[in-house]
Amino acid sequence: MVGFFWLLQITGDQNSPDEGQIFRTVRLSFLAERSLFTHRAAPAPEVVFRCKTDRNYIKIKAMTEEKTEQAVEQAAAPETKKEEAPAVSLERTLELSVPSAQVRELAQKHLRGYAKDARMPGFRKGHVPMKQVEAMYGMRAFDEALNELVGQAWSKAAQASGLQIAGAPKVEAVEGANGDEETMRFTAKFEVFPEITYPDFKALNLKRYTSTVDDAAVEETINVMRKQRVTYTEAAADRAAQKDDRVTVNFTGTKEGIEFPGGKAEGFQFVIGSGRMLAEFDAAVAGMKAGESKTFDLTFPKEYGPADLNGATVQFLVEVTKVEEPHFPTIDDEFAQSLGVKDGVAAMRADVKKNLEREVSYRLEQRTAAEVFSALDKVLTFPVPAAVVEEERRAMAQQYAQAMRSRGLEAPKDIPDSMFQEPAVKKARVGLFISEVVQREKLTATDEQITARAQSIAASYENPAEVVQYLTTDRQSRVNVAMQVQEENVTNWLLGQAATEEVPVEFDKVMKGEF
Repeated sequence: MVGFFWLLQITGDQNSPDEGQIFRTVRLSFLAERSLFTHRAAPAPEVVFRCKTDRNYIKIKAMTEEKTEQAVEQAAAPETKKEEAPAVSLERTLELSVPSAQVRELAQKHLRGYAKDARMPGFRKGHVPMKQVEAMYGMRAFDEALNELVGQAWSKAAQASGLQIAGAPKVEAVEGANGDEETMRFTAKFEVFPEITYPDFKALNLKRYTSTVDDAAVEETINVMRKQRVTYTEAAADRAAQKDDRVTVNFTGTKEGIEFPGGKAEGFQFVIGSGRMLAEFDAAVAGMKAGESKTFDLTFPKEYGPADLNGATVQFLVEVTKVEEPHFPTIDDEFAQSLGVKDGVAAMRADVKKNLEREVSYRLEQRTAAEVFSALDKVLTFPVPAAVVEEERRAMAQQYAQAMRSRGLEAPKDIPDSMFQEPAVKKARVGLFISEVVQREKLTATDEQITARAQSIAASYENPAEVVQYLTTDRQSRVNVAMQVQEENVTNWLLGQAATEEVPVEFDKVMKGEF
């Protein structure tokens, strides 16, 4: 069987085996990253004291020492800008109370623990007088006891409320925060998940994309594999770079005379015409010889990535340090053998077709799902908890930085919150809705579906049984496969509810993502 390695390479730099290896890794881990309805536990928005009895840390304001206010400022979470003021507020408040006597009693227990390890000149370890121990650790013990008991009070109140709470609460002292009153009172402010109702699905016009793999597609793919096994030799000094050549360059990009993040690299290699670089960059380097430099203008696509570069015209200074010309292998039995096919060229073509059909099916499924969820976003209007939006925004920022680094570019150190705010709101809203559909329509992935999907993923590997075993028994991998299945279940369910049109797509356009 042909290894999955070469097949995935055609989604990236067709002339770079290393790039293909990256794509293979991505495909093994893509399940967790692409799910639209997976929401991780929201991070604690602000932390002052860590509650040992509750996963969500609690922030308590108006405590006795100045260090508390400093901790609040240092631990304050990034401000989340809302898309618009929601018609229905998700904010709720619960009253909490803790007997002061319990706080003092628990604080004494913590002090006794500190006393066992306390050290002070003139005393043996564990024999420091309690009065001195209290002077050293009294406030810390009080803070720990208070935070623990407030955490317990919050857990009980939250459970008793029956509310579906999103994120960690912000707890503020009302009275008696120093323990002077008989009862210490607090308010816990938090957000809840919204009530979700179904929109009019019949008003949605959805598309299901289809395609076929013919002999021409198989030959084209084999030619791509041939290019993937290319070797290079350094070109003559007077030979200009051309299509399919591998070039090594240094470049610096500037906008209005100022360098922009991710626009500079040294010793950067790429193949002209491979699609790894923007077409204007390819065209500028083609025709240059080793040792030459030039400056040229480049206009980024309108939806390139960073908002300040979308559609912007920038200037690049590029220096070509090396030009290498390609040498491609002949398509014969030896070539088939190099791909792991022992039965010759005909068997290789059959394996290629099976793998292509699997890959085309996957891409069509992804595009169909993306359009379904995009259409869904346009009819959903319910408010989204800030904690959920912030988690999505952070994940998007991390993925963007990783993508930059994977291309050999420098990732921006400080990514503005606003850069991914709007898409984070949309993704979070659709994700919450999809979660509701999964529960209400009972679309959770079954064991049979998980196994079937794992077998489909593993079919292109040399040892499918081992891959299936890993995907179905490793805890996180199984969760990832289940999420992929659930996404497919939801997509198919939504297609069945709306007016759906089947749209055939040419093979080339499927593989290039031009549909």
